[in-house]
Amino acid sequence: MFSDDIKRVAAERYPYKLELHAHTSPASSCASITPEELVAVLHKNGYSGVAITNHFYKTDIEKNEYIAKIRSDFLRACEQGEKLGVKVYLGAEMRFKNENGNDYLLYGFDLSQLEEMHNYLEGTFEKFVKGFKTKDMFVTQAHPFRSNANLGYEAYLDGMEAFNANPDHNMRIALAMKYAKKCKKPMFAGTDYHKLQPDYENLSAVRVPYIPENVHELIKIFRSNDYLCEVAGSIII
Repeated sequence: MFSDDIKRVAAERYPYKLELHAHTSPASSCASITPEELVAVLHKNGYSGVAITNHFYKTDIEKNEYIAKIRSDFLRACEQGEKLGVKVYLGAEMRFKNENGNDYLLYGFDLSQLEEMHNYLEGTFEKFVKGFKTKDMFVTQAHPFRSNANLGYEAYLDGMEAFNANPDHNMRIALAMKYAKKCKKPMFAGTDYHKLQPDYENLSAVRVPYIPENVHELIKIFRSNDYLCEVAGSIII
């Protein structure tokens, strides 16, 4: 069977595209795309679901105000998703003040836990994993080979975002793939959406055999390794 045939069969077996790394405004101050715009552009490009992973860092913004923005953007995305038939999953991109520049994508928590999560931001990733993360949650290291990232936390990771397709940074995808294989960690793809512009469209996806109804079904797919990664329209076999 030729490679084109293999990719055609793979696309038929895994027909649904999900975006696992996306930021919206105003929850993420570095983003300029609203929740409604994000869901609409993904729908236009054939995506069936998106994880809203807004930055969850220690900032100068008062805690309740900060959490309110995270909650509001997620609920707005959910409302737009219901209108357009796009599933929306809750996630967060976390960074810990007393550690380094690493970012971690967390899935499997709910909105009621945001305040408790915020209390851990003064500490370290290790303390967060040991004190908060449960077996029902899933965490990956975002863009592990971006210039400000550090390695050495693999024992606490469920996977790695090897294929970060953000066009504004050098994510050193080849190194991330190699390292994930060396550490025997599942690899994931994410666009790291920030803007409403053509350069961000169709950059990456995780392709799945069915549409997860909620974030826990999404994590079940993660743990079963029953998915494929897609980068720039090409399925990674």
